[in-house]
Amino acid sequence: MKFDRLTKQQLFPGFSLVVRLGLGCLFLWSSLPKIRQPYDFLSSVYNYELVGPRLGVLVAMTLPFAELLVGICLVGGIFVSGALLVSIAMAAMFIFVIASALYRGLAISCGCFSASGAGAIGYSTLIRACVILLFSMAAYISVVTLQPLKLKQ
Repeated sequence: MKFDRLTKQQLFPGFSLVVRLGLGCLFLWSSLPKIRQPYDFLSSVYNYELVGPRLGVLVAMTLPFAELLVGICLVGGIFVSGALLVSIAMAAMFIFVIASALYRGLAISCGCFSASGAGAIGYSTLIRACVILLFSMAAYISVVTLQPLKLKQ
């Protein structure tokens, strides 16, 4: 079997699929503990000291379900470009929130993959959020460049 050089049309779909599935599983894995233990996640939201009581409840009620929906869409291949855009927005928000907490010297748990979080946030948490953002952006660009142009008739 002879392997030819990979072209853009051969490389991007594979890359997009792997990243899409990886991000989808990541968002699914992240959302489930928060949905199962909403009060623990609400405590994590409040620990960041960025929102008041009412907005904190709104964030704690909607974010886990947004993550779940994005994960389902990415794994299921449904509304992929929209799900990737939401993934980009969430990753940017995560970066801001984590960087803010690090800058202010808060010794809090992330609340990322469990409702209450396992350990204190650090630069590795920030790097992880940046990697999620970069992969989301790369997958979005890959998906958008592969979509055929639709001509008006």
